[in-house]
Amino acid sequence: MKRLLLISALFCMLANVSIAQNIIGYWKGTLSLGPTELELCFDIKETNGTLSATMDVPAQGAYDIPVTSISFEMMKLTIAIEAISASYEGTLVLNNIVGEFTQMGMSLPLTLIKGEKAAKPKRPQEPQPPFPYKSEEVFFKNTREDFTLAGTLTIPEGEGPFPAMILVTGSGPQNRDEELMDHKPFAVIADYLTRNGVAVLRFDDRGVGASEPGNPDGTSFDFSYDAEAAFDYLLSRKEVIPSLCGITGHSEGGFINFMVAQRRPDVAFLISLGGPAVTGAEVLKLQQVEVYRGMGMPEQAIEQNRVISEQFFAIVEKYDAPDENFRKEALSYLASVGMPDDVAVPMIDQYSSPWMFYFLKYDPAPAIREVTVPALILNGTLDKQVVSYQNIPVYRQIAEETGRDNMQIVELEGLNHLFQHATTGLPTEYATIEETISEEVLALMLEFVKSIKK
Repeated sequence: MKRLLLISALFCMLANVSIAQNIIGYWKGTLSLGPTELELCFDIKETNGTLSATMDVPAQGAYDIPVTSISFEMMKLTIAIEAISASYEGTLVLNNIVGEFTQMGMSLPLTLIKGEKAAKPKRPQEPQPPFPYKSEEVFFKNTREDFTLAGTLTIPEGEGPFPAMILVTGSGPQNRDEELMDHKPFAVIADYLTRNGVAVLRFDDRGVGASEPGNPDGTSFDFSYDAEAAFDYLLSRKEVIPSLCGITGHSEGGFINFMVAQRRPDVAFLISLGGPAVTGAEVLKLQQVEVYRGMGMPEQAIEQNRVISEQFFAIVEKYDAPDENFRKEALSYLASVGMPDDVAVPMIDQYSSPWMFYFLKYDPAPAIREVTVPALILNGTLDKQVVSYQNIPVYRQIAEETGRDNMQIVELEGLNHLFQHATTGLPTEYATIEETISEEVLALMLEFVKSIKK
């Protein structure tokens, strides 16, 4: 009897090993998000009897997202991904894993099927060494908050000094290359301009890469002092012409540059790449409409969402800070339109962050009106995030009312928020496009900088 029990135990152990081996591999599944879909992938590996995994979201250009924990017991796979506040639980049924993906309190069915890992999309514009210019790792201090930022300064070959600019990223923590969706637009911009005689300083946002954190509750106003610190550092370099130093900003950076220029009359020029000219609340309301429509959402649902956003942002406008009174009124309103607390509370948390609350209320128009240095304003007609037909007319009106003949405003046909040639303009398309940034945009930037006089 003992021998029989021992054999049975050994058989169970071998069966478990065999089952565990079935879980090793690259698993793909598709989330249904109403009118659109999103592919999620898990790369599950085993080393010395221990499981590990990473997650890919190819459509968002996100690869090798670390899986915090993974277990496989009794045919049940459990995964936690803290970086995106998400988890997955599923059961191995024949050759599929059937389960649910949960993020921010929302759960959706997700069935995983084993497949092959696809190669990352090509990025033909990404600069490759050797470079015909100097590239230097630099450090400078935000003296207002007393922390250090890090970046890369590229300096053209030949006798200087040269015209120069700093690059300011869009919203969210990003590195000096403004790396997103597996693209590095700031690396491409810096490479192109430096090859053509312009020095460029690009830097890691606070708390990213080699930059120190600074205030974790920083707003766009605080970030403008990061940009100003970079501008001061640029002025200190003997390789640049101080009277020809400017600031280029993308998206949020496209109004932060005007903030800096309000304080600093020595900013020689500004370039705004998809920068808003209206409040963040107005930007987001139209952004939601454009994205949902592009995804194929029914017009009735788009209108319902628009009304809810309109009312929610009206509540934001009433408060100077996201205090308990704001949260109480916002939660009460969302409950009145049928939104459950487990969805409403994370939404209110998101909009209650100091950065978001400031962004929603800040109006860039007064700064754009006040700053009189030469400015190049670019926006793509397929930009679904900072919509051109909402923002370009504001820039044009300001230029007309102030008699600004040195504000060059260009609406670029068929370009999205990253200034790629696009089909839909939707953010889900960014990672699938090989082009990082249009050559036309690069040429416009260079031509504009070369036109600035000392």
